[in-house]
Amino acid sequence: MRRVAWIFLCALLVSVPASAQTELLPWFAVDAQGSWVSLPTAEGWVPVVPAGTPLPGRAFGLAGGATVYPLKTGMVTWGFGVSMHSGKGTSNPLMSAPTATAPSVPTTTTVTTQITSMLPQVSINFGHKLGWSYLSAGYGKSKVASSSEAFGTTPAQTVPDSWNSAINFGGGARWFMKPHLGASFDVRFTKLGSRGATDILPAAKRTQMVTISVGISIQ
Repeated sequence: MRRVAWIFLCALLVSVPASAQTELLPWFAVDAQGSWVSLPTAEGWVPVVPAGTPLPGRAFGLAGGATVYPLKTGMVTWGFGVSMHSGKGTSNPLMSAPTATAPSVPTTTTVTTQITSMLPQVSINFGHKLGWSYLSAGYGKSKVASSSEAFGTTPAQTVPDSWNSAINFGGGARWFMKPHLGASFDVRFTKLGSRGATDILPAAKRTQMVTISVGISIQ
């Protein structure tokens, strides 16, 4: 998935014709998107479950954001904005094989994980007001919550939600078929920093996720 995302991102950066570089970008753009959101599965972000228990790794969610473009230097226009990603996924438990005398039953617990990210970004943009591509990066916060259902003699477990540091980088493009309404695409890599254990939260390892978002853009 990460390799495919990088290939597509590189293709986006050469997709805008250079002939229209002299046209200024708009003052702002607002995005509303559906997304395919990565969910953390590393130790500490999810409850402690037996080896082999399925964990939700991706989920459909929502994304959106806004960017302003106050500065142009040569062929590059600088943008300053913020985006939000949110998604929630639930794993499907493994099931036993049915027999002549017993139906199939779950053999593992069910795990649910939710993430919400607020990601400020600085971007460099290449193109014109009817279509441009960009690279961006920034530092923000992600809130992760995860829980597992009771199973057998194991009680339900919860990793409480908390805001954690998150570095993001990626890029995408916007194309406008009409003067103010267009389509947008974004590939976003988010790195959650490691954290130490507290009275409420377990220690968690550093982890990286990738989110792909597609939707509409307004300028």
